[in-house]
Amino acid sequence: MSTKNSRKFLISFSGIDGSGKTTLAKHITNILRGHGFKCNYVYGRLEPLMLKPFIFLGRKLFLRKSDMFRDYIGYSNQKRNMVKKHPLLFKIYFFIMLLDYLIQLFLKITIPWVMGNSIVCDRYIFDTVINDFAVDMEYSNKDMKKEIDKFFRFFPKPTLSFFIDVPENMAFKRKNDTPSLKYLEERASKYRFIASEYNMITVDGNKSLKEIKRFIEKKVSEEVRLK
Repeated sequence: MSTKNSRKFLISFSGIDGSGKTTLAKHITNILRGHGFKCNYVYGRLEPLMLKPFIFLGRKLFLRKSDMFRDYIGYSNQKRNMVKKHPLLFKIYFFIMLLDYLIQLFLKITIPWVMGNSIVCDRYIFDTVINDFAVDMEYSNKDMKKEIDKFFRFFPKPTLSFFIDVPENMAFKRKNDTPSLKYLEERASKYRFIASEYNMITVDGNKSLKEIKRFIEKKVSEEVRLK
């Protein structure tokens, strides 16, 4: 193994569910560690912790007759109507969700970053804004970018960001816990816009895993000068 490398960087992987982000993020983490980098693998999307009881109550009070797996469109519409009908409750919910995520980013990203560690993010701020904010709150593209830019005032921008662009029907077949094809379609267009706005490296998800890994390894190597 190489001696410890003092350079640090943040690499993020984004894309719809089933695009292969976790596999690729872990692969690159292992390669970087093998080259002597202090490197943390991080799941960088919001994980409901403080928010869990509020999600439970919301489902019991407002969504008890809806099932996102049986009728995703109906479930999604009901959630959006709930946001409009109960603005005060939603503001409280949003504040707790935002606080929950900020604390997670501070612990997972800021502290290791300040300590000199490189970070590989399996999902990052882009993914949280798209999946947890933009869809249910019906953000425009402008709103999404504005929200992401707010986060980047306080947290590091990726040195390299990869967008795994995979056809929605292919991604849907890969995972049995995705509610519906419509769920992916709503998000895919938002990902493509964000990928363009933030100059992400677009990865062709139609290619074989071997080809994709080779492509990503090459891009990472060019950036961090692996030897």
